[in-house]
Amino acid sequence: MKNVLIPIDFSENSINALNYAEAFFKNTPINFYLLGVYISAPSKLMSDDYNEDWLGKMDDTISEDLKNLAERYNDSSDLKHNYKAVTIADSLTSAMKKVINDKGIELIISGTKGASGLKEIFIGSNTLKMINHIDSCPILVVPNGYKFDGLHQIVFSTNYKRGFGSDELKPLIQIAVMHNALIEVVQLISEDFLSETQKKNKTDLQGFLEDFEFDFNKLDWEGSETETIQNHVENCKSELLTLINHKYNFFNKLTEEDVIKKSSFHSKIPLLVLPEL
Repeated sequence: MKNVLIPIDFSENSINALNYAEAFFKNTPINFYLLGVYISAPSKLMSDDYNEDWLGKMDDTISEDLKNLAERYNDSSDLKHNYKAVTIADSLTSAMKKVINDKGIELIISGTKGASGLKEIFIGSNTLKMINHIDSCPILVVPNGYKFDGLHQIVFSTNYKRGFGSDELKPLIQIAVMHNALIEVVQLISEDFLSETQKKNKTDLQGFLEDFEFDFNKLDWEGSETETIQNHVENCKSELLTLINHKYNFFNKLTEEDVIKKSSFHSKIPLLVLPEL
């Protein structure tokens, strides 16, 4: 990985994600693209001249603040890191897709603190939009206040109901190699036995991981899927939870807003969401 995108709105959680990214990629050459986004919607109540002047000032302010932030990190950070400011007037997801294509982005790192007034919710509305609409790039979601302190184990949750592709798993493997971390594949299914398709998918996954340190475990259910995975992550002191965003995964249920608001899913550690390729 060499090009990483970090959405910045100058909130506490977005700056925390930036600091996490800096520590996560310590001593690794990385171009960090700091993205500032604003909506350039003119007011129908104001004149064209006023709208043009107001939007121009907004662009200048955001651009200047973002450049200053990038310069501050370039001055104080590891020389292998390069921080670049990008300001775009568009919706968040459209702006991100543009930068992903233009800059060859390989990973998005986003802070999250949940929806306003719902502090118990892990995934906020902007992060949810990213996960639902960005289908070409992995997204690493960092809980607000989480500080990087090493990575020794990555929990990868699957039920083997679909096959795996090497391109899908590439970000997971790259991160594991970078930190010399164990990949623990955990099985979250209610059936006692795997179907023939699931057995084949598991064997294929073992083939993809055979050159790396990995382990396979089946988790005993503890009330619900979300409770099971949360309890396991906490007990094994893992520092990263990984999921592929596909319809057979329990995470797909969590990406529906009404379910999010009722869900007990509160990840205390970063969540890596891999796109289905």
